[in-house]
Amino acid sequence: MDVLHLARKAKPGLGLLLSGLLLASAPARAASSILIWPINPVIEAEQKAAALWLENRGQAPVSMQVRVLAWSQAGYSDQLTPQQAVVGSPPVVSIAPGKRQMIRLIGLRPAPPGTEQAYRVLVDEMLEPDAEPDANLGVKFQMRYSVPLFVFGSGAGMASDAKARPGIQPLAPQLSFSLQQEGGQRFLLLHNQGPAHARLSEVRLSQGGRSVPLAEGLLGYVLPGARMRWVLPAGVADSGLGMEARINEWREPRTIPGQ
Repeated sequence: MDVLHLARKAKPGLGLLLSGLLLASAPARAASSILIWPINPVIEAEQKAAALWLENRGQAPVSMQVRVLAWSQAGYSDQLTPQQAVVGSPPVVSIAPGKRQMIRLIGLRPAPPGTEQAYRVLVDEMLEPDAEPDANLGVKFQMRYSVPLFVFGSGAGMASDAKARPGIQPLAPQLSFSLQQEGGQRFLLLHNQGPAHARLSEVRLSQGGRSVPLAEGLLGYVLPGARMRWVLPAGVADSGLGMEARINEWREPRTIPGQ
């Protein structure tokens, strides 16, 4: 789960956006003591909704707003746009300390048959008007949780180590990598030509008999048809490079070919 920390100054209209990443198989927790699970919800082809749980582990009530935005990638960055195919219900909740709330992620329009569609569920903590600013920074903090959501059309599902379900065509990413230089920096560029997203973690580069870790946890996502890039570590040469990563639900690391 991606967790964005939004720090707002007491004066309206001014803000600072900070970001971080979490990867875990268990429910994820951030500084405001809100637990969210699952961290990778899916609306399967035969389903019309999925459940997302919010739990308040703190000492004070919290109010949360839930929105679902269409997710695409262009120019090596994520793009989020309003949409009406999937909604979160209820859209606003107040959760008492020690309590939990289920949010139903409801598909109002099915994904096209045989396809995967990507969304981001944004869960924003709603600040109280009289919230005290941080004593050291002089700002008020709001937490934003950004949870990926994938919706499958009829006849399609996520490829994994599990046995394929009857009538379901497993969709898998098709990744390749290349090196790119721009503005004095070198990048590792990943291109996904498959029909499904790729969630990459535990990414390692190999060269000349040595292994260079690029990410121990989550590196990021590459959506179908998209290109994403990451800064190449210093000391990695431009030739003879290999790459492997944990991808989606496959248990073992997979080799990613170079272009």
